[in-house]
Amino acid sequence: MGKHGSSQGGMLRRLIGAAVIAVLGIGSAAGGALAAQELRVEPPAEDLAPRPAQLLEAAAQPEAALAAAPRTCSVDGETADPAALDFHGLVLDNETGEVLFQRDPTGTHPTASVMKLITTTSALVTLGPDTRIPTRVYPGDQPGSVVIVGGGDPTLKSSTTSYYSGATASVLDLAAAVQGAGGATAVGYDSSVFGGEAWHPSWNDSDRRDGYVTPITGLMTDAGRENPAQIYSERSRTPDQDAAAAFADALGASVDPGIGIEPGSEPIAEVWSQPVSELVDYVLLDSDNVVAEALARLVAIERGTGNTFDAISEAADASLAELGVEAPGFHGADGSGLSRDNRASSLTIIEVLQRMQEDPELAGLMDLLPRNRIDGTLKDRLPGVTEGAITAKTGWIDQVYSLAGTMEAEDGTELLFAIFTPVADPDGSAKAGVANRNQLDAIATAVWHCGGRLSNY
Repeated sequence: MGKHGSSQGGMLRRLIGAAVIAVLGIGSAAGGALAAQELRVEPPAEDLAPRPAQLLEAAAQPEAALAAAPRTCSVDGETADPAALDFHGLVLDNETGEVLFQRDPTGTHPTASVMKLITTTSALVTLGPDTRIPTRVYPGDQPGSVVIVGGGDPTLKSSTTSYYSGATASVLDLAAAVQGAGGATAVGYDSSVFGGEAWHPSWNDSDRRDGYVTPITGLMTDAGRENPAQIYSERSRTPDQDAAAAFADALGASVDPGIGIEPGSEPIAEVWSQPVSELVDYVLLDSDNVVAEALARLVAIERGTGNTFDAISEAADASLAELGVEAPGFHGADGSGLSRDNRASSLTIIEVLQRMQEDPELAGLMDLLPRNRIDGTLKDRLPGVTEGAITAKTGWIDQVYSLAGTMEAEDGTELLFAIFTPVADPDGSAKAGVANRNQLDAIATAVWHCGGRLSNY
């Protein structure tokens, strides 16, 4: 158990209890207090924590089949619809921790961009909110040369224009500093802070053309955008080379990839990114894949697992463990969720959301999530729900649509939810489409209408 954590197995024990109670049915007042106590998310003290078998036995007693207020509002019609595909989901009362609804909550599946909840929490816990990412320039090992060295900041600006409105680092500033130190005629570059493959083999090249992602290199400008001001501009195949070229142009120099850093030299110029606490805003509100990938690599470096795609999962798993999040079957193939190879359960995502609400180091993350009909990736979704009532991370890849966050239900109940419409075989040829996204939204809308009356049947 990490400094942030609670005892492992707590939520899982309560899911088992919830499932048994749902099968038995709950009716009148006699067992209401017991049912509410058994289904709270907060685990008891470790020395008193009941084993799963004990909870099953207790839930099977006659009094466990009774409750003070029957929950009779069903969303089974929506979740059983063929358009819901291989639906997985979990819904809790956010105030009491009571499990209201579950469908295979421990089963793992691709996450799409809901993975960014894990990436951003990992970044804040591991790197810290005030950490900034440097880009530096060193003297080169040839006369009149310098080397620009990326530190993993994808928001480095190539010009005065940038989609990242708050970006604080620019190659123009680096060039001005170098000019002030005597200038240079040749530029080398170093992006080796990130290693291994720059492009995940499971990603679609259409995602690059459509402006969602670029090869992940330790040096880049504008996250590889060809048009730095457009969020979904087509991305470069060679973002590190492009960054070096932009810097060289600002210097009036040429690029020579054979130039290395002068041994033993110190930086002659440096610029710094926005702090991590601000970078995560791009990741959550606008679902920025490249910033997410950079943060995931930096977390892996900080945790000592490596600097490649293969290092991401172990580092994220360590972050989850430090937070006390149960993550059986978790696999983080990348930091953005674009890979079909990512795996997480509704239970894991719910626990991440809980830590986002409870942990001081994660304070403010929930405020960065999109709100329906207001902003971000939910701006044009969930029209049947009161404006701003749902605050959640969206996700979509060919294998799944996903939505996870909080909602103020129609009856005022605060709910915590994670719902997914994945294809049955993520490694197959079937693809999720707009109809499946619409069904996911229909499920979220139905949950909102049910509120505290939501049943598990």
